[in-house]
Amino acid sequence: MGNAHVGHSGNSKKTADKDAVKNDDVIITAIQESTPFPPAKTAMASVAELTDFQKTLLQESWKRLEKDIAQVGIIVFINLFESHPDMQSVFLPFTGLVLDDLKKSKLLSEHALRVMGAVQRAVHRLDEPEKLHAFLSDLGRRHDKNGAKLEYIDYIGPQFLSAIRPILGDDWTTETEKAWTLLLGYMIATMKQALMEARNASAPEALKPMTLPPSSSSSSTATADD
Repeated sequence: MGNAHVGHSGNSKKTADKDAVKNDDVIITAIQESTPFPPAKTAMASVAELTDFQKTLLQESWKRLEKDIAQVGIIVFINLFESHPDMQSVFLPFTGLVLDDLKKSKLLSEHALRVMGAVQRAVHRLDEPEKLHAFLSDLGRRHDKNGAKLEYIDYIGPQFLSAIRPILGDDWTTETEKAWTLLLGYMIATMKQALMEARNASAPEALKPMTLPPSSSSSSTATADD
């Protein structure tokens, strides 16, 4: 019985090791096969602009992606650090780490999961545009508190598209690419808008952007943005 138990434990370890190698190979392959995609030129005002077909594409492709959500997140950040090396220094725990160490980093995996969680919430709220807008705006304000630069938010969208293309394989179509580009473009634009508003509101008066007051003839019809 004792020998059998030891043998079973050894086999379990071998299986786990094989799975780890397999997962590692998936990450490497996705990085090697990925190519950058440009962000959307213009962002949607709301996810309500997405067609039902585009929403279905997003939901169905996400079902496949979330099975390996941690790997997707790791690929996104490794691609990000490789294409924008300066970004790695923004995340102090990852400063100076080489590729192999990043892939094994528990902290990177945890942060990647948080970012992927934001994408997951966006996909789940495609039919709740007001709630999604509120969530993304709050996320943008939190990035302001962390001192994030606007351009850093821009980097994530193209890296996400680049990471999921090889994972989706034959399911990656022109229509799927367009749907994801539209959603990510909207997410990024909404977060940046909230971040800028929060930053302007907290800036010293002398540094706040100047705006012209409405003229007396137009003040009665002027409306505030939501």
